[in-house]
Amino acid sequence: MNSDKVAQDTARPPLDANDVETFLSEHPAFFKHRPELLTALELPHGGPGAVSLVERQVTLLRERNIEMRNRLASITENAQANDALFQGARETVLALLDAQKADQLTTIIRDAFAQHFDVDMANLIWLPKAASLANLSEVSADRGAIVASLIKHQQPFAGVFRAEEMRALFDNAQDEGSAALAPIVHESIVTGVLAVGSSDVRRYDSTVGTLFLDYIANVIARLPMVRG
Repeated sequence: MNSDKVAQDTARPPLDANDVETFLSEHPAFFKHRPELLTALELPHGGPGAVSLVERQVTLLRERNIEMRNRLASITENAQANDALFQGARETVLALLDAQKADQLTTIIRDAFAQHFDVDMANLIWLPKAASLANLSEVSADRGAIVASLIKHQQPFAGVFRAEEMRALFDNAQDEGSAALAPIVHESIVTGVLAVGSSDVRRYDSTVGTLFLDYIANVIARLPMVRG
């Protein structure tokens, strides 16, 4: 009897770990009717001793639950931030549309950005090329040249700026900082720049998105008083 069993065991091919893994993957309910086997299995726990498979599964489920809650919290936070951004953009656009004169636009931008977007510095700068447009107050030639050189590619961007560049962009800037810029384009000519900035050089680095700023700049460029 024992010799027959030995012969059968010898004839049986050895189990391969991959085969076991494949079998369990294809039969996820295998342990459903074998609770005694399930509780007997042990897995290392990253330290001395071991825990049962059931305990390990509970731990993994708990960890996944925490991860899902964190993801949900992040999604909710982003949604709230986007909603605030949308509301701020709406109020800003409405204020711009209500403007009666072009020289009111800079004040509207500064007030709206401070109120709705919590920015340290904001400005709307008209370049010398805006001379042909009605009622636009230009900057000095030197300051205008600096600002024009920053936006020469007619594309919005963000980055770190030297002290003289920050002073050209913002009246209250003193030292180097960071800023995001969007051009005001009229008939393919850059006539002004919409800018937000900070004395913190890390606030507006090259990874900061400029879609919202470009949107407001496009609205300004299409105002009747700016188009002339």
